[in-house]
Amino acid sequence: MRAWVLAAAVAFVGFGARAEAQELTPERAAFRAIYEELVEIDTSPSTGSCTRAAEAMLVHLRNAGFSEADAQVIVPDGAPGDGNLVAQIRGTSRQRALLLLAHIDVVDARREDWERDPFTLYEENGFFYGRGTADDKAMAAVFVDMLVRMRRENYRPRRTIRMALTCGEETSNRVNGVDYLLRNHRQWLQADFAINEGAGGILGANGPVALNVQAGEKIHQVMTLTVTNPGGHSSRPVPDNAIYRLSNGLTRLAAYQFPVELNPVTRAFFERMAPIVGGEMGTAMSALARNPNDAAAAARVAQDPSFNAMMRTTCVATELDAGHAANALPQRAMATLSCRVLQGHTPEEVQAELQRAVGDAQIEVGIVRRRDGSSPPALTREIMGPVERAAARLWPNTPIVPTMTVGATDGRFLNNAGIPTYGMSGMFSLPGEGNAHGLNEKIRVQSVFEGREFLESIVRDYAR
Repeated sequence: MRAWVLAAAVAFVGFGARAEAQELTPERAAFRAIYEELVEIDTSPSTGSCTRAAEAMLVHLRNAGFSEADAQVIVPDGAPGDGNLVAQIRGTSRQRALLLLAHIDVVDARREDWERDPFTLYEENGFFYGRGTADDKAMAAVFVDMLVRMRRENYRPRRTIRMALTCGEETSNRVNGVDYLLRNHRQWLQADFAINEGAGGILGANGPVALNVQAGEKIHQVMTLTVTNPGGHSSRPVPDNAIYRLSNGLTRLAAYQFPVELNPVTRAFFERMAPIVGGEMGTAMSALARNPNDAAAAARVAQDPSFNAMMRTTCVATELDAGHAANALPQRAMATLSCRVLQGHTPEEVQAELQRAVGDAQIEVGIVRRRDGSSPPALTREIMGPVERAAARLWPNTPIVPTMTVGATDGRFLNNAGIPTYGMSGMFSLPGEGNAHGLNEKIRVQSVFEGREFLESIVRDYAR
């Protein structure tokens, strides 16, 4: 854990306690009820149903006056549990639209592993606990609550506001809702740009440290390294052993680093985060932003795994499979690589780079899952203006720091479809404290309510 994170963790103990003291107004209570209902519907792939959650949220929209033409659940053929909720408030300018995107599926959670029932919303010590509280049902509940109130007040925006709560973001064994809707019901997603998960805010010693806006993300490519060999009897070992050859290639790969590449978003991230991080690391980040070819600065920044992942493509071995019998020389040895590829590079380019890195023509580099990348969307004044105005009101003097997600979201589908997608929730946390995908997932109560206010502010600003 970085020193500045440690300081934040020590000094920010009281943040959550203030949240519990906040007044639960009728509007906030109604939102909290939607949030609670959504968290408590199991939408995990093993035991849950996205369709059930989508239908429950549709009830709120129907009760607010949304017709079938403006709100419906779309279930992919052959996947009855993978339903998606789509809705819209029609604008006076029918040619312009904003999309609000959140996924309602969650990763599996076993009750015996958790301190609390993962599919019950608990509010304790200034935190909401439960699977999906942070990833991504807080944003989904905010969007449903927002559309309900807008409909009831007969809100007429200039820009059409569309919402999609989708399934299949978390796992590959479900139908990905965004991909499915783009292919089969694109009219529900068509927009000038979209707001999605991908960034919140960073808490520090004296309050909010930085409000992040995510623009662009890495592309996940699965690759393999494979060695094949005639094998033979293990009583007669030979120098050319498939396992040894693969191991030597992996050793060379472990020492290899892809080149440093900064785009406008990551350059701005290092530039603006440098004074916040401070110290030797902050100095190195500033130097790297000025000159990406500064080898000394890059080496220092690379010591932080999160920063390293933001400035270069990474490929890491995650699985091994070798041999077929205890008394036989291996005929095959294979390693699976998880590659997080910077936008602008094809899988074939990564494949060729890996072949050079392993330095052995007998190690075949294969592309298991091919995904096309896209360019990072531009942080224009149209996008940043509402963010700056809302931030100035809610968190005065807090810097806005562009960032790139080193993982992946459903924004990859929208960006490839020509719909620029930005991650912004306005929900602050200490780095890593939410433990999304892990045990006892949580999010600060104050962060949820402040994020709700932030998101509504920017949506109304974009829509008018």
